[in-house]
Amino acid sequence: MLTNPRYEIAEIGRTTPIGMDNAVSQNHYSQSKSITLGDGIRPVSGEFLSFMFYTWEEGSGAVLQPTGTLLLFDADPVVASNDAALTTAANLTILGAVAVAAGDWTADANGARACILDSPIPFHNLHTIYAVWLHTLATGFNDAAGDDEYLSFNAWYRRDT
Repeated sequence: MLTNPRYEIAEIGRTTPIGMDNAVSQNHYSQSKSITLGDGIRPVSGEFLSFMFYTWEEGSGAVLQPTGTLLLFDADPVVASNDAALTTAANLTILGAVAVAAGDWTADANGARACILDSPIPFHNLHTIYAVWLHTLATGFNDAAGDDEYLSFNAWYRRDT
């Protein structure tokens, strides 16, 4: 039981699981990205409250509005860009999932964005959380010469400890 709770809203900062050199096909995973929580010295518990996703293109490809799922883990799932499966051990460390559908996106010529508010994910005392994107859109990221497509996200969480 907490005697002096530190309820505050914190931001993880923009994290990019898919960059210009990361090809990710339909039904494949992005590389895993580590995200330090709090000051990285003391473990933090809390609940993710909202997620903001961003895509953009710096080459000759299209601005994608991808469908898929962001998976959050409490241990490094050791996933490389375009892996087709997670290990059993990695599956057992998933804390939660954030689904992103086609209708969640708004876009213009310079990028797209999707805000997800309906997927709270509680987490226990951790120093680091790991993120992986499962890409389900038929059009892959960086699947053609000249494509420099990116997917990044930011998240805000309530810090309990």
